[in-house]
Amino acid sequence: MRIHRPAPDGAMARANQTIKLKDGRRLGFAQFGPDSAPPVFYFHGWPGSRFEAGFFDIPGVQMIGVDRPGYGLSDPHKDRTLADWPNDIRALADHLRFDRFGVIGLSGGGPYGAACAYYLKDRINRAAIIAGLGPPEAPGMRDERVGFLLNMGKRPWGGGLLISLMRNVALSGVAERRFAFMRDRTPPQSKDREVLTPHLFHMLVHSFREGLRRSSAGAQSDARVYGEPWPFALEDITIPMRIWHGRADRQVPVSIGEHYAARIPGAQGIFPEDEGHISIVVNYLDAVIADLRRA
Repeated sequence: MRIHRPAPDGAMARANQTIKLKDGRRLGFAQFGPDSAPPVFYFHGWPGSRFEAGFFDIPGVQMIGVDRPGYGLSDPHKDRTLADWPNDIRALADHLRFDRFGVIGLSGGGPYGAACAYYLKDRINRAAIIAGLGPPEAPGMRDERVGFLLNMGKRPWGGGLLISLMRNVALSGVAERRFAFMRDRTPPQSKDREVLTPHLFHMLVHSFREGLRRSSAGAQSDARVYGEPWPFALEDITIPMRIWHGRADRQVPVSIGEHYAARIPGAQGIFPEDEGHISIVVNYLDAVIADLRRA
């Protein structure tokens, strides 16, 4: 997998686009790759931004990263629910004149990928969830880091304060100065540590900053949405799905990926033994895209 390098000319213009939705909100998105290539919508993690879709050089596909409401270029959407996101994606697909497309939901984007798989089954060829969060009842959704995130979503004042503090740290220069310390916190033999180069770390920080640059509204509303009951059942998803989740993931337990694979009819789960939360993307995204292009 080749990590993307900044490109000249019109690349930045394609990475900073918006459309106006029917309710007046702006939806921010970025396009990476040739217009003639098969389109794949990419839903970023928590926090994050549309820039994640351009982290890697993937030939033969057009990746479209989308800022969720309150992140990056997208306006907040008060009291949004998981079921609202597919409407935004349908509007964007219509704007881009995509009749059919693939979907990837990564980490915090996993629930949004699942929602599109259910509500947009008339438009989606195949969908993939990579190291994704799941329904609040899934085993592991109350554990450690994920459980802490859901608890923040339940406490608007206290959780909002913590997320605002996180935003302030992300927008400062602390992250870059403490890269070595943060990298050393991962186990010495883990693949996450192996793939987390200074360049990739810088890109992650840049994406976080873009997502949080206007406010922490997107991250706060995401934390709330993650803990709410889903308005559909995994058993009712009918499009082809692949679940990619490393068993060495220390951020999102693999039990959540197993929950997806066990309940979505016909879903195939790929659970590499030694891949972590970051390395599953770096080492397997080519395979994920190849599987989506099969449609």
